[in-house]
Amino acid sequence: MTQYIQTQDELLAHLEEQITFMKQSAISYDNGFEGEGKRLAVVIRVLVPDTSQSTSLLTLLGRKRQMLFYDSASKYNPRNLATSNCLTVMKLSTDEAKYVAPLDDLSPARDKNKKRKFDNWWKRLIIYKDNKNNTFTRSDLVLAVANKEGGAHIDPKLDQAYANLSRFDSLGWKQFVHGEEKDFNNTPILPSIRQIAHEVLKTLKDEFPDLF
Repeated sequence: MTQYIQTQDELLAHLEEQITFMKQSAISYDNGFEGEGKRLAVVIRVLVPDTSQSTSLLTLLGRKRQMLFYDSASKYNPRNLATSNCLTVMKLSTDEAKYVAPLDDLSPARDKNKKRKFDNWWKRLIIYKDNKNNTFTRSDLVLAVANKEGGAHIDPKLDQAYANLSRFDSLGWKQFVHGEEKDFNNTPILPSIRQIAHEVLKTLKDEFPDLF
C-alpha cells in the first residue's frame, strides 16, 4: 500500500496540538481532578520515548538527541537507608496528608533550572526508592500509567513493585495528628506525572517558543 509521509510542518502542527493537550490536562489536574494525570502520561509517551514499536514525535522532528530536559528532582542518595522521594513533596495539614507536584515551588536544595540529556533524565535518574529497595525512574511511572493504568490501555497485570507503590504507598510515610496515625490521601504516582509534565512543558517552551 502506498504511504504518505507527513511533512515537517504537519509534525509541528501535531506538536502544537500535543502541547495544547498537555496544557489543558495540567489545568484540569491543578483544579483538582488528579485522574487527569493519566492523560498527561499519554501525551508524554507520544512526545518523548522511542520503542521498538513506535517513534516519538520529538525524534520524528529530529530534535530529541540534542535537547536537554529540565530535571526538578532532588539528588538520589543511594546511601540513604530510608525510602526516597525525589520528585514530589508531601503536603501536611491537620485535615490530610498528600503527595503534590511542586512545579517550580522547590526547596533551595532543588534547582529548577537544571537540565539533563534525555536518556539520563528519562531512565537513569532514580526518583523513588521504596521500603523494599525497589527503585523507579520517570520512564517506569509514565509508561505504566500510559500503557497499563488507563491512559491509553488497561492491563490486568502489573509489576508487583509498581503495584506496591501505586496501591499501597510503599514509600511508607505516615502522618501523626494528635497521636493518631493517618495514611496519605493519595500515592505519589499521578503527582509525579504532573511534575514530569511540568518539566516537559518547560523544556518544549525553550525548544519551540513559537508554539507557546
